[in-house]
Amino acid sequence: MEAASRQIVAFTVVLSVLGMMLAVQYRDVTLGGAALFSSMPDIAGAVSRLDAVDAENHRILRQVRVTEQKINKLESQMIQEGGASSRALLLMRSAALLNGSTNVHGPGVTLTIQDGHLTGAAYEQFLTHDWDLRSVVNELFLAGADAVSINQVRITMQTGIFCIGPLIRVGDAKLGPPFVIRAIGNKTLLTDALNLPGGVLDALRAANRGLLVSKPVARADVQIPAAGGMG
Repeated sequence: MEAASRQIVAFTVVLSVLGMMLAVQYRDVTLGGAALFSSMPDIAGAVSRLDAVDAENHRILRQVRVTEQKINKLESQMIQEGGASSRALLLMRSAALLNGSTNVHGPGVTLTIQDGHLTGAAYEQFLTHDWDLRSVVNELFLAGADAVSINQVRITMQTGIFCIGPLIRVGDAKLGPPFVIRAIGNKTLLTDALNLPGGVLDALRAANRGLLVSKPVARADVQIPAAGGMG
């Protein structure tokens, strides 16, 4: 058991290093690409270097996937064997869910909110606002959702949701309609909470703003990414 724990720690360190390597390589491509072309008269040489960086990215990404598989195998082994390490691992997984540090999937619900169609002086009244999204997100977490996202942006305790003109900023992302909200958790509890008569969705539909609010759809598997590309 202790050996498995040490292996998980070691693999986690490896993942962190690989993640930093990927971040550096990504920065080299996205931020340095334009400068690379402008500073090198040999365009073919510039393309060759960018291709090499891209190939290295894929190599590192393959290492990440292999290491993740090893960690998952060891974690499953520890849970099956039980004991203190197993309980600690379950707590770590719960913490990872809360802080959004891992990609997650499982049963859950999805719904979509779309702006109304009125134009003119009253246009702003028919936009989806930050408080509309916050009310739905809060309802889902109160109903026991393990993870929630808006347009594939993971929501955590640190995620701000606020309007910036006709768009809504969720964390660092500027989002526009339609707003697809995904939640992982007990499908029945989540659906019942959203469909509660006089509840959050009824309030949005009855606000005389023309918002198009879909019915929540229960799904066998909902996929939600890690926050800020951490997964």
